[in-house]
Amino acid sequence: MNDYIFMSLFWGFGGLVNGIAGFGSALIATPLSTMFVDISLVIPAGTIIALSMNSQMGITFRKYADWNRIRPLIIGSIPGTITGVALMKKLPGDYLKLAMGFFLIIYASWSLLYEGRFRKIVSKHWGFVAGFCSSAIGTSVGMGGPPTIVYSSLAGWKQEQVKAGIGSFFMCAGVIMISAQSIAGLQNSASITLAMVSIPSAIMGGWIGIRISRLIGDFSYRKILFSALLCMGAMILYRAVNAIFF
Repeated sequence: MNDYIFMSLFWGFGGLVNGIAGFGSALIATPLSTMFVDISLVIPAGTIIALSMNSQMGITFRKYADWNRIRPLIIGSIPGTITGVALMKKLPGDYLKLAMGFFLIIYASWSLLYEGRFRKIVSKHWGFVAGFCSSAIGTSVGMGGPPTIVYSSLAGWKQEQVKAGIGSFFMCAGVIMISAQSIAGLQNSASITLAMVSIPSAIMGGWIGIRISRLIGDFSYRKILFSALLCMGAMILYRAVNAIFF
């Protein structure tokens, strides 16, 4: 019962963050959930929940979707998903948390120091790389957003296009990732039940966040978010190092 409460609470909060900023649901909900729920359930359940949230985002902003740049992301996600499944099956839970901690610290630090300073518009072919990395990270540690977020920030997209691009990509990639996890035996009745219980709060949080996003700017908010992620990454890394080496 506690697993359901924690997952619903954290994914509701993650949905709110996602609705406001266009990303961040898994970045918030996954590390928080792993502090109370087994990571072998958190990641596959989170993939299902994230699919519902990204479907909500993709459908809401569908008219802004730039499919010319989204297609390479989707193609790259196929080999990325296979890589991520292999990593999750072979690495123990504490090592996945170690990777999660490092990943959060590096991404949050980059975002705090350099986000918004690069104005160059990159080739759409970088979408293959971003799609591969997002799916590999998302399938293995449950937080695949950052590579796609970085790509979207360098794609020349406006705010609505960013939300449409991220939502549309992860709507398609989510189906691929869940299918691969199911074939590999990572999805089971426990993870599916956990996801089904948590989806309503995630969707509600997203619905509220989308409406809030139309009223406020998100620059200061994003700085607060990345600062929180940096602290969260340090805490997860500390716990993982203690579990592995001490």
